[in-house]
Amino acid sequence: MNVLAALIFIGLVLVAGALLLFAYSQKSADHEHAERLSLLPLDEDDDHKPE
Repeated sequence: MNVLAALIFIGLVLVAGALLLFAYSQKSADHEHAERLSLLPLDEDDDHKPE
């Protein structure tokens, strides 16, 4: 029974940590930077346009 209580406690700690990290990530808005970088290869440059 002690193992079950330990597993539940560890699971709750991991979930709380994940939620805190997610909230920090949303607050610092670093997801917007990743989205911009992922679309960067699709951006057309003026130097490489066909004539």
